Amino acid sequence: MRLQVIFISLLCLAGCNSHELPLQVRKDVNSIAVRWVPDKREGICRFTVKMLTKDALVIKGETNLPEAKNEIFSYLGNTGLEIIDSLKMLPDTSEIEKTWGLVTVSVCNIKSKPSYSSEQVSQAIMGTPVKILKEDDGWFLIQTPDHYLGWTNDSGISEMNEAEMRAWKQSDRLIYTCKSGDILSETDSKSVVSDITAGAILEIISEGRDFFRVEIPDGRYGIINKKDAIGFNEWCSSIKPEADKFTAFAKSLNGSPYMWGGTSTKAADCSGFVKTIYFTGGIILARDASQQFLYGQPVDISSSIEPLEPGDLIFFGHLNDDGEKRITHVGMYIGDTEVIHSSGMVRINSLDSTRTNFNSYLKKTIMGARKIIGEESHKGTESVALHSWYINL
Repeated sequence: MRLQVIFISLLCLAGCNSHELPLQVRKDVNSIAVRWVPDKREGICRFTVKMLTKDALVIKGETNLPEAKNEIFSYLGNTGLEIIDSLKMLPDTSEIEKTWGLVTVSVCNIKSKPSYSSEQVSQAIMGTPVKILKEDDGWFLIQTPDHYLGWTNDSGISEMNEAEMRAWKQSDRLIYTCKSGDILSETDSKSVVSDITAGAILEIISEGRDFFRVEIPDGRYGIINKKDAIGFNEWCSSIKPEADKFTAFAKSLNGSPYMWGGTSTKAADCSGFVKTIYFTGGIILARDASQQFLYGQPVDISSSIEPLEPGDLIFFGHLNDDGEKRITHVGMYIGDTEVIHSSGMVRINSLDSTRTNFNSYLKKTIMGARKIIGEESHKGTESVALHSWYINL
């Protein structure tokens, strides 16, 4: 019935020689876009709809979600008007030949805009698979496995087509399990080919008694000590999130510097820190603290922190003018009233006012907690072993 009303409205407008798009139509198509992309950090659905003539409208813009485009066009099709399609699907294969990539540097910086001076919003580590959505003068708009969007310089990405990506997922790979280290030259075992950080994934070319010979995605070769890595398939089949291991790894990063947009063991912001910790247990968390707060099982700490268990995430922030929680910080509970978090540097603070490491600001800004350990694999708490960007499913 609503579509019939809209159709009649359009006919009335056409009869009056008006070329304005009805307000209800504009609201409805915008609501479709918001439903498919509630968070612009994770999806693109930007467009405008305008009347060209009394009988035709044009839709311009871009999206990376074919489902969103299909629903919008299905809705507009009910108006009875001619629809001129200028809505670009990303990636646009007429402009980008290879729509996949692998990170080729130890830590790849991801920016909000295609420029070195723009804000850093995230990072991706060596061997991370990414989708390439757009290209702009030496910059790629990419999407990482946690669905996050941002721009990175093309020098840090090795482009791949669908066939090459499938071959990579079938290849013999390793994952680097140490905090950080070096890939050494295979000729003298001393010269550094590249640095490397925890979670990096590389193809194994061959192996010796004590080392793996590996290929970096950009074609460089080197060796990695076997004690510092494990076969990727073996890791996927055996890894699981364990609170004691998370705590031990998190503590090994004590004193590491805070960096806005950082998501590696070199330096990290608060959400990047817990993201890095959870990746060591095979779990891909959402990127930002406000996004991480949306997933996992809520832990009721409204009256006491006693329900918290090691590995739980604690979120901090404040209430906005509408009384809604605004999450600005996250840390991981490690037991005995203590939380480890990245604030200035990675540090451990207590929520007990009698402790010497008590942090009153954290205590008074607690907004809630989430239990991630035990969650099934889905967006926000995805298992690497079940993620189609890493494994051919």
